[in-house]
Amino acid sequence: MYILEVKDIDLPVCKIGMTSRTPSQRCNEINRSSTGDFIWAVAHQIAVNDCQKLESLVHSKRAPLRQKRREFFGLCADDANAAISSILNSQSEIEIIDEIAHSDSEELNIPTSKNKTSRASYRKIETEYADLLLTFANILNVKGRPFGKLNKSAFGMSDGNTGVQWNLAVLPEVGDVKMGVNLEGSEKTGKWLIAPFILSELSDPSIDKIKAEMRHPDEVFLRFSRDAWQGASRPAIKEKFLGGREFSLNELDSNLWISILEEALTCLDPEKGYRGRRKKQIVTLASDGREVEKDISPHLTIIAPLSLGGNIEENITNRISDLKPLYDWVVRVSSS
Repeated sequence: MYILEVKDIDLPVCKIGMTSRTPSQRCNEINRSSTGDFIWAVAHQIAVNDCQKLESLVHSKRAPLRQKRREFFGLCADDANAAISSILNSQSEIEIIDEIAHSDSEELNIPTSKNKTSRASYRKIETEYADLLLTFANILNVKGRPFGKLNKSAFGMSDGNTGVQWNLAVLPEVGDVKMGVNLEGSEKTGKWLIAPFILSELSDPSIDKIKAEMRHPDEVFLRFSRDAWQGASRPAIKEKFLGGREFSLNELDSNLWISILEEALTCLDPEKGYRGRRKKQIVTLASDGREVEKDISPHLTIIAPLSLGGNIEENITNRISDLKPLYDWVVRVSSS
């Protein structure tokens, strides 16, 4: 039996299953086959003489915490391990056999005591935040793809789409939660839907029409960011905001919108029909003010605040409804 936990983010969610191979092999297989799931790591493992029976018992006794038709459970890995121990101690048919060799621990990517200390130094996600992310994924009927880390200024979850995305971001330092729509290019997948979006809007801007469709345009904020790339990471730069800052939808008119779009287009490679990063551009690192050469690309984000008061599921559903015209707009224009 194995218990998997989500890497990097301390969510009260785990995956409990069985395998005839090593837990590490099964975990690696799950991570390789996943197209929008969490990235998992083995948290606990236990060898028994009847894995199928123990798995059935665990799934049955923890059914109220189980996601429908899946092996995901709404509790942390340590609590799941304690539950399995309790189940084993309450019966006599299933027996623990020789423990899996300790030498397998490195392959399993089991956190060392050093890693555990590091993780414990971060403030745990409050229960409401964890419930929020899981509810977000359930409402959209997606597996969800976590982003960010607890030692960063934000973390959250997207729907995992490689094109236009729904996402939910938590800013724990200030206690804010934002929900929105995201569009960027991708060197890995070759999908550069942000290019036709920018070119189409430059040719025929529709920002005024979109504003008229929104019920609360003063609550919606739009920003075009300049992403600077260093391998797979994006170091913070002083030139981050195209147009200089984030704008409320109410502030944007056609002239300002075109100005931002023109700046966004300079972040793409004209030699590739704007479907690629602009290479070797000078940017200023926010960390130390050094001017360095980086590849850059534009990144569109449309966000609105999400209330944590009252019914969380209702709040998310209502915010999705509020932002749906914007989501449909970005999908439509980026596909033109």
